[in-house]
Order: sequence, then structure tokens, then C-alpha cells
Amino acid sequence: MHTIEFEKAQAILRPFAKRDINKALRELILTLIMLWSGIVTSFFALQKEAYWLLLLSIPITIAFMCRSYVIEHDCGHQSFLKGGMWNDLVGNILGFGIMIPYGMWKFIHNSHHLNVGNLDLRNFNPEVWTMTVKEFREASTFKRTMYRIMRSRFSRLIIVPTINYGIGCRLIHPNFSLKAKLSVILHDLIYLIIFWIVIYKLGFYTLFIIYLLPLILFFGIAAYTFYGQHQFEDTYWRKQEEYDWKEATFHGATDLQAPAWYRWLIGNVVYHTAHHIYFTVPFYSLHEAQLALNKEYSFKKISITQVWQLMGLKLWDEEKQKLVAFRDLKKP
Repeated sequence: MHTIEFEKAQAILRPFAKRDINKALRELILTLIMLWSGIVTSFFALQKEAYWLLLLSIPITIAFMCRSYVIEHDCGHQSFLKGGMWNDLVGNILGFGIMIPYGMWKFIHNSHHLNVGNLDLRNFNPEVWTMTVKEFREASTFKRTMYRIMRSRFSRLIIVPTINYGIGCRLIHPNFSLKAKLSVILHDLIYLIIFWIVIYKLGFYTLFIIYLLPLILFFGIAAYTFYGQHQFEDTYWRKQEEYDWKEATFHGATDLQAPAWYRWLIGNVVYHTAHHIYFTVPFYSLHEAQLALNKEYSFKKISITQVWQLMGLKLWDEEKQKLVAFRDLKKP
């Protein structure tokens, strides 16, 4: 990727990086009101045994958990509000509501942007465990079995997201910065107190229905979307000596095609090429930004429904330079 082409793409996107504070505040207020309205309505439905209300309240909770994550994401890039203090404050508040500590997530996600597609730095990109064909063949039987389980569709959408977000976000990793470590510890202590009180007063069943179930389903939606952003057949993976960040940015992400309601649900993060090339474009401007970029460049376009088929690709073949399915493996 020539630097001049990369700078040209950034120049196209730069005008869309302007923050609209009024729009941001409307999104923030709406998200907070609707998220907690969904949770409170679910609690009311259980108390009054009006279980039909759950068909309305749980989807609302899930939707605005998704929106909470979108805003936390933009706060991490300092693109939601003006000033680092305000972005960090809002990011911490919304991250707390969806059990994703802001300081930890900010550290991991920024590392992802810096190292996306680098085979030697996959420990900084923990979203999707990806092994090369060579690594898989040389791995122990136990590790190969675990990898097959973890890369299955059911695991990728239910088990892995719950482990990554629900459990992984509660743990400290040696690579974390001090702020990320403190973020995890502080969140864990507060969650411990709140959950103990809620379970003692209301019971685990109530906590599960009004909060944990929507949270698990939100994690699944996030995992499905994330998978389609980088895990496609001709994506970009290279070892350090061959790695080019600009090439990875241009060719290692997708322009996911999704209906308007889905784009709203996940805050336009389907437009992942525009986001990686100019990550301070706010989510509410990404649609227009990607359209402007597509006038000059052709990016990998994948339908959101095609992600299901892409989940059949499991391993990176360094010789063929593409993701392959287990059935494509040739016997050594």
C-alpha cells in the first residue's frame, strides 16, 4: 500500500470525523433511558407475572446494550464527545452497564487497531482465536480438539463471547496497562457488591432474566458482527517481517452489507474499512464516510447473512494466503 494512497483515503474520511455534540448527547440520553427502561420493565413483568411483556422488554434491553457498546467504543477513540475527560467518563459509565471495563477494553481495542493482521502479535487480538494450518497440525490432540470446539458456530456465538466478555473481562492480563488493570479490579469489586445484593434481595432467576440473559444475547450479536469484520477467506495475516499496517488496514477488514435496522443496532460498525482507516469518525457518520470512500476504492463486501458461511473457515493457510475450512486440509 503506497503511503500516498493511504493518505488520500484518510483525506476523504477526514471531513466525517467532526463531532456533533448535540447528536452525541441525544444518543447518550436515549441509550441510558431505554436500556434501564428495558431492565425495569422486565423486572415489573416478573413481579406481576406479565410474562408477555418480556417479549418487548428483553429485545429493548439487548438493543440498547448494543448501543451502549457502540458509544463506549467511540469514547475509547475519543470520538464521541470533545475532551478526553468527558469521553472517559461516559465510556466508563456505559461500559459498566454492559460489564466491559472501559480502561481494559480501550487498551485491548487500541492494540487491535495497531496490530490487526500481524500473525506474531495475535496475543494482542484476542477477539477470534485463529491458528495457522502448520500450528494446527503440530498442536496436541487436546489443543486441536479445543480449537475445533471454540471455532464451532455454537461456541463462537454463545460460549466464546460469554467467556471472553463475561469471564475474560473480569481477569487481569500481564499485557494490560496499569489503567486497564485498575479498571478491571474496580469494576469487579463493584459488580461483586451489586450482584450479591441483587441475588440476596431478588434471587438469581430475576437477575438472569432481566440482565444476564440480554447480556449473553448482546455478546452473541457483537461476536457475529466482529467475525465478519476480519474473518473472511482472503483477509490479511502476515508475519512481522512481512507485515504492513497500511496493507492490513486496507485489505484485512470488510465493508459489511446490512439492512438499515441492523446498522442502527450496531452503530454502523459494519463499515469497518472506513473505521480502521480513520478511527475517529463517529459511529453516526460512518455510513456516509464509507459511501464516500467507496467512490474511490473497492473494498471486500460481504452480506451480513454470509457471515454464517464464513464461520466455516477455521484456519489460516500461509501458503495459499487465505482462511480455509478443516475439510480443506491436505494430509501432510
